[in-house]
Amino acid sequence: MAMRAAPAAAAATGFFSSPTTVSPRRFSFSAPPSSLSAGRCVRLRRLRAFPSSELPLEELNPSVDLLRKTAEAVGDFRKTPIYIVGTDCTAKRNIGKLLANSIIYRYLCSEELLEDVLGGKDALRAFKESDEKGYLEVETEGLKQLTSMGSLVLCCGDGAVMNSTNLGLLRHGVSIWIDVPLEMAANDMLKSTGTQAATDPDSFSQAMSKLRQQYDDLKERYGISDITVSVKNVASRLGYSSVDSVTLEDMVLEIVRQIERLIRTKAMMEAAGKPF
Repeated sequence: MAMRAAPAAAAATGFFSSPTTVSPRRFSFSAPPSSLSAGRCVRLRRLRAFPSSELPLEELNPSVDLLRKTAEAVGDFRKTPIYIVGTDCTAKRNIGKLLANSIIYRYLCSEELLEDVLGGKDALRAFKESDEKGYLEVETEGLKQLTSMGSLVLCCGDGAVMNSTNLGLLRHGVSIWIDVPLEMAANDMLKSTGTQAATDPDSFSQAMSKLRQQYDDLKERYGISDITVSVKNVASRLGYSSVDSVTLEDMVLEIVRQIERLIRTKAMMEAAGKPF
């Protein structure tokens, strides 16, 4: 079967960077950069809500206020990759992109890389369904190679949490579970097939059932992440009456707040002579 050759094909076509040796888990935090890189465009408007579609990386430029708060809170923590896990949806990817632009990191999506190698979303879906072992092998190889990239936000597929090897590799950076309402992911799933939830409630119900099963199967593995950021919890903390009021910047600020807490915890444990 052609699909069985996909892992080898991925390696041969340079799906990920050249193999590297995975080093022990480390956090490398230093002082904030004195200025932004030359030519960096900063959009002054605030994204008022979750966009209904995935936005290009270059369109998700943080506001000056977000950049300032990010620099003040966590500074420049290069050499520590960030892994985004959770139910796949446009909100998760847009949050990852805005986070990367806010902390001046590179952004990659492992699922998009695989789609490019295999020939699209349908081919990737068929690969997962027909050869789960091969899919997990590709995810493992990719994580091994990308852990050395440092200044990277990697939006991970579910393969990143589906076995102990991949979960272990996530410990070489900061893992973040973006917990989004399943309705968002269901709408994304239907949109990819040209279906609207309002006009096809049966399809929406089927999508929700499938996502609920997937969520229940993986939530304990998602929960191992260093940081959990829930859209519902952010809405509640900010006093919003609906999750629809939560913005991408709200989510990134919550991630930054929790990274800052992680830094403080690391410092206290090191001061006490305990491993982190």
